[in-house]
Order: sequence, then C-alpha cells, then structure tokens
Amino acid sequence: MNDNSWLHLSKQDPAWTLPQALADTDRFGARDCGWVEQMQPFIAHLCPPGGTVLDPFCGFGSTLVAAHSVGRAGIGIEIDGQRVALTRQRLQRLGADGPPQQVLQGDATALAHSLPPVDLVLSNVPYFGCRWPDTADAAQDGQLYASQTYAAFLGMLERLLRALRDCLRPGGWLVLCAENLRVGEQFVPLAWDLARLMADRFRFIEERILIYDRASLPESPGQLHSNRSHEYALIARHLPHAIDTDQTLAVLQALQAAYPGFVLYGSFARWLQDLPLSQAPADADLLLPDNPSLLAALCHWLEQQGFALTCWGAPFSAAMTGPAAAVLPQRHYLRAVRLDRTGRQVRLDLCLRDARYDGADILGQAVFRHGLPLMPPALLQATV
Repeated sequence: MNDNSWLHLSKQDPAWTLPQALADTDRFGARDCGWVEQMQPFIAHLCPPGGTVLDPFCGFGSTLVAAHSVGRAGIGIEIDGQRVALTRQRLQRLGADGPPQQVLQGDATALAHSLPPVDLVLSNVPYFGCRWPDTADAAQDGQLYASQTYAAFLGMLERLLRALRDCLRPGGWLVLCAENLRVGEQFVPLAWDLARLMADRFRFIEERILIYDRASLPESPGQLHSNRSHEYALIARHLPHAIDTDQTLAVLQALQAAYPGFVLYGSFARWLQDLPLSQAPADADLLLPDNPSLLAALCHWLEQQGFALTCWGAPFSAAMTGPAAAVLPQRHYLRAVRLDRTGRQVRLDLCLRDARYDGADILGQAVFRHGLPLMPPALLQATV
C-alpha cells in the first residue's frame, strides 16, 4: 500500500469473484458480497507471513478468498447457516486448503473469546436498515442486519468490539469497512459512529476511502443524494493509548483539590510509585465513592475542563447524572478524555463504587488514597 488516503477499486478479477451459480442461491442474490480486491491490500500490508486474518462478518467469504490469494490463513464467522454453506463451497472450488481457511457458524461476539490469537481483524460491517428475511427470528439470533433500531445496532457493534480485544494480538490491526447510509429519508452516519466506537476500545490509526466506479445521474436543483460510490476503511490497532503523563498528573492534582475522596489505582498509580510496568500508562483509573451528588459535580467539573464523557462508548454528560441516569450504577464505568490542540491527551477511567466493585478488583493493586505527589508550580501552571 502507498500513503494515498484513497483506494480506487475499478474492476474485479474473475478468478476470485463469487460464481454466479452460488450467488443465485442467496436470498439477497449476494448483492452485499464484498470485493476480494478490497481486502487484498490490507491483508498483504498488515498481516505478516504466517499470520492469521479474522473476519467476524464472513458473509460470502471474500476476506478468506483474499487471504488465500496472498498466502495467509483465515478464520471467518458467519451467523447465517446458508451463507456458511455457500462460503465453504466457494473455498472448496478454489482449493483454498493451504494456508487453511476456516469457516465457523455462530455469533462472532460469543465465539471471539474462544479463538486463537489473530494478527488482523478485517471485515465489511453489515449495514443498518436492511430488509433481512425472517427479521424477528434473525434479531433474536443476533443478526445485525435484523436490528430494529439504530441504537440496538450500535450496541451490538460495541459488544463485538469488546470481544475482539480478547482474540486480537497486542499490536494487531483492526480494519472495519463501512459507509454512511440513507434509511428512508434519514441520513445515518454509520461509518463515523463506528469510528467513535473503535477509538473507545482501540488506538485509532487512520482511514482509507474506498472508491468504486458507479454510474452517475444528474440531480435536479435543490436535491442532493449520493450514489454511495465510496466507503470508509477504518483502521485501528490493539495498542494502549498514548497519554501525556505530566498533563494527567496535573489534572489529578486539580481534581483532588476540588473533589477529594477518590482512589487512584492501576498502572498510573504504579507509575507514580516507580513500580515496574510492562508499558507506559494508557490512562488513570479512579475509584469513586458511592455518592450521586459527588458524581454529578465531578462530571460537571470534567466537562468544564474540556473532557468528553462516554459510558461504554456512548456519549454521556453531567446532565445525565440525575434521576434519568438511574441505570448508570449498573454499568459501573465512565470514561473522560481530553485532547488539546497540541495533541496532548488525558484519559481518565472512572469506576463507580458499589457492593460488587469495591475491593476484589481494586484492593491489592497499587493505590494512592490521599496526597498525590506535587509538581513544581511552573510545570503545574503550564499543564493545567
């Protein structure tokens, strides 16, 4: 691959396309079948020789065909049994038995935990609003195509991303391809929402815009509807986020002065105590008292300091810490991220204390309960 921000896909190699006889057996006529040429550059560039590619939305096996074509092993997961059978036939016709290409039927979120480590996760994400047959049964089985609401669709994607961390090697790559959509008359920013979810779980690296040759039509004045001849390849890695440790310490000291009572633990606490670390801290972990008023005030303070709040990838705000956020303690967790215009980043993970989350996971780790180390006044003034 080169450093162009785009990849122009103009034609498909007949050697790798889905045979028409197999496409005709699909309930959708295989109209959502991805291009092998779309996947080949990412596999060749990001998956090392001898490595393994995982496609959690295998569909018709185009990613596995691409892996076969460039000499990499592949694992595909597909929830629809008919498409699993179709993919296996497609691979069999190609003689794709070395390196091995494995196709599993089931829900990728459930199966990811049991997979061997992989070097690259690469997939086309199913699009929202598809008229999937047998919608009610498919939705119960976890079929993304059958999601009834966009919120449910994004929730399923968020849970999958959490699961993928268990099978993607440290340093491994995650590339998900998606496009923004129109559902009825509504514009749906699927690619941009997916990028936000990926950045919450992984270190977001780059994007590539995939461009296809499609016929265009003139539009009447005042109308503007895209022919969707592009999509986004969203690229992340399983790496810790890079934070500014001095900036983080300054924020914690200011926070301690304003709202004492939290417990600092985890890698940042160990770093402050000069304990050995396998890698630099990627965030600062705080355990908060069981005090709704304090939580509301703390969230408001963080927003005033320029932090964006999320709860398991979903946007959150100080205004949501009242009665409307009664569900929040059940999720135990908020994240606060601030990025300044010089690129310095501070990430705080706020764990909400209750009967279940007050001891076993926290005590025994290096903690600072009171008295964070002081910074020189000049440095403190420069970083806050």
